[in-house]
Amino acid sequence: MAITVDLCVDKKLLNHDFEKYQFCSEKVPIKYEKKLEAEILQLEPNANQASLLEARLFAFHNNLFKNPFDSTCWFIDNNGSIWRYDASDGSLDKIYTSKKIHSNALVYNSSISFASKNIAVINDGNGALTFLKLENDKSVNILLIDEIDETVILDARLIELTSKIIVALYKVEKNQGKTFSRLIFLFYNYKTNFEDKSITLKLVQKQTAKVSKVVENLYIEKTGTFFYITSQNEIKFDFDSVNPIKNNDNTTIDNREIKIPRYCWSQDKDSITVYIKIPKKYDNVKAKVETTHTSISILVGDLTLLDGQTTHRLESDLTIWKQNDDTLEVELSKYESGLMWNELIVGNDEGEYLPNQELAAEIHARLSHLCSDQLVTNIQGQPTIGFNSEQLEDCDVSGVQNLLQRCNFNTHSITHIIMLDVGNHIIYSEKQVSTQAVCIRYNHDGCLWIIEESKDGDWDVKHVNTFPAFGYVEASKTNKKFCISSPDGSFIAIIEHTRNVFLYERPERGAKIAKQIIVEIGNDESSIIGAAFVDKCLIILTKNTLYQLQVYS
Repeated sequence: MAITVDLCVDKKLLNHDFEKYQFCSEKVPIKYEKKLEAEILQLEPNANQASLLEARLFAFHNNLFKNPFDSTCWFIDNNGSIWRYDASDGSLDKIYTSKKIHSNALVYNSSISFASKNIAVINDGNGALTFLKLENDKSVNILLIDEIDETVILDARLIELTSKIIVALYKVEKNQGKTFSRLIFLFYNYKTNFEDKSITLKLVQKQTAKVSKVVENLYIEKTGTFFYITSQNEIKFDFDSVNPIKNNDNTTIDNREIKIPRYCWSQDKDSITVYIKIPKKYDNVKAKVETTHTSISILVGDLTLLDGQTTHRLESDLTIWKQNDDTLEVELSKYESGLMWNELIVGNDEGEYLPNQELAAEIHARLSHLCSDQLVTNIQGQPTIGFNSEQLEDCDVSGVQNLLQRCNFNTHSITHIIMLDVGNHIIYSEKQVSTQAVCIRYNHDGCLWIIEESKDGDWDVKHVNTFPAFGYVEASKTNKKFCISSPDGSFIAIIEHTRNVFLYERPERGAKIAKQIIVEIGNDESSIIGAAFVDKCLIILTKNTLYQLQVYS
């Protein structure tokens, strides 16, 4: 049973007197501007990648990969060249060129993760994994090129104690027309020959898991026993090449087994429709449907078809239903119009969610400009004035539910879980050397949390910083592509699809006003496809130029 962890906000870090982020005309100098040898490799979804999961994956792909162990960022160009940019001196070096990376052959965008300070893992997006070991500033050893599934990398970690490298991969899979998130974990033995200094890697274990909805991020702990994942549903392991997965009856799970849902449901902005099959012996029995503001009960004769507490509130007086032969169709009216439900019945996983095609198409269209290199002119422009608390409700937009889960590789279980409702969504997360930083909306603020690693059963999530009213600010930026913070938490940045970078200074304790600075990058047609905060500098990547902004000294 997973331990439920509550987020305990440090009230000393909250600023109830804060009023606004005020526009400041202060200039942020561009310290370096580097014209690239070739354009950055960036893919758009193909005709077969039309689901919401895939739209999000492509739309918010960051082509600038920050090495948390130093002051460098890496990226990949159309020629398959891997470049390393050092923000400390502005140097740009070609590290390696992969013959396997060709834009016309890839399924996903190429990605990079850093298992340690000297080991980078390159995923070409088309089924090849390359490990690079940096011997010094100029030399690179290729440890292994392994054939894998077509995926992107979520994280990689060198486990010093066991001499293993764990790589976490992600892809979107489809089954009977339904898409879901697939996670793949690869475990490699890492061995150094002390005589000739050669290094070998050997794949020794593979695990897979699935999440029925969106996966936001994943972080592997340095002990190699646990990992954290933020997603819109619980993770479920379904394969382990070394330790077979067991179900509650201690029998091995057969991946070929098809689970038949007890009911199906779909939703739009205002309503939810539930479909339930009625057993044959009850064909001529009239169904009974009862709803309250927070529950639903469906019976036919003495048989309960569905009963439980709903995830959110209903307009119970507006419930209607009809019975056609062996199918009961129930339409529920949402109390909060526009709020998208993560599940129908709390704790009930016996139903299957059917995506609303019209709604999916609308959301897909809204995200399409974020992964396209074509300028979209009908995006609502962002105001150049600062944020004012008098307009809070106008820019507050409902988010989605998320779960922050700590999982154990060995037991295939969720050990700890944090429930994040629609008002506490993840604003951004960032991998650090030995921990993960997560910014979560708390009421109208943006609260920065550090997840502390622990060898025992404890899981310490510590509130370390607050950006007052930033929850409302972030929700108002409908053209937002990236959101990142400086390592010391002095500034937080929202980067739009094209040109605009919004910088927000964290105010002093008790201050009523803080600075908002707007920086314009390139021209109106310059799509921003990568961003990273390194020390006190913000690195911005377009298709053919890299910029280093000196945010503060």
